[in-house]
Amino acid sequence: MNWFRRLFSIDSAADQSGAASSPKTSRTPQAEELLRRLGSHARPAIHLQSGNNDDFSRFGGLPDMPAALEWPVWKGKPLGFLAQIDLAAVHAALPSFHPEKGRLYFFFDSEQGVWGGEPDDIGAWRVLFAPENLAVRHREAPEDLPDEGVFDAKSVTPVRINLLPDSSRLPEAEFDWNKDGETYHTLRHKPFRGGPTHQMLGFPSPVQSDDMEEDCELFLRRSQLASPTDALHRPKPEELKAGAAKWRLLLQLDTDNDTGWMWGDAGTLYFWVRESDARSGDFSKVWMVLQCC
Repeated sequence: MNWFRRLFSIDSAADQSGAASSPKTSRTPQAEELLRRLGSHARPAIHLQSGNNDDFSRFGGLPDMPAALEWPVWKGKPLGFLAQIDLAAVHAALPSFHPEKGRLYFFFDSEQGVWGGEPDDIGAWRVLFAPENLAVRHREAPEDLPDEGVFDAKSVTPVRINLLPDSSRLPEAEFDWNKDGETYHTLRHKPFRGGPTHQMLGFPSPVQSDDMEEDCELFLRRSQLASPTDALHRPKPEELKAGAAKWRLLLQLDTDNDTGWMWGDAGTLYFWVRESDARSGDFSKVWMVLQCC
């Protein structure tokens, strides 16, 4: 039980930033009983919190990127720059399936015209990987990048957290939403300490459905078909399930006033990658999903 208390700060009067503790529901007997019963379902993850200007990892602004990497374009227009992430700092906080060193760069359609719900959406987002031995330089925005494709800069630093899954992932026999839903929701979001749910690894924080891995597997398969008519042939359920199990949450970007991000109606972007691809440094098949209220 002491482990659960430390994990979710049940006994703390204030969080690490000095703010007041979370709602009292996180310290009720009901909350402690939920942690005893469901705490083993938690997984480690990375919360990308506000950092120092000296950190390489950053949201928005313009990228510090190797000259060898071209600014990605989709349908003749440059994509908006979202984030640059130092994988060495992430690995130091939580070793996982991604390369131990190097940098990732995330881009998305500046017009937010796609939601990741169609095979043809591929290309509206890009994730670029640069090995650590490539020197970086500050890049200016392409002349034809619209103003809405340039966001306010925000330095971030990776902090390890332990995160419970969305309640839809819990076994039905172990969870009763009518009885425990509100308290569980509070416990689940406590590691983010009231900030945006910017995250790498672990369980996603879905705004809508929590079956994105299956969607990623389905739409990536369909995007690789030779003929559009082949897309009518859905994979067998067992094939889709087996493929979905290979996907991992690479990056989750919440709506954020600090950067000027507003994904749909206060939504979230989710970048997913197959573990085997990430281990080999291949981020060309990342699938993105946008969910909003």
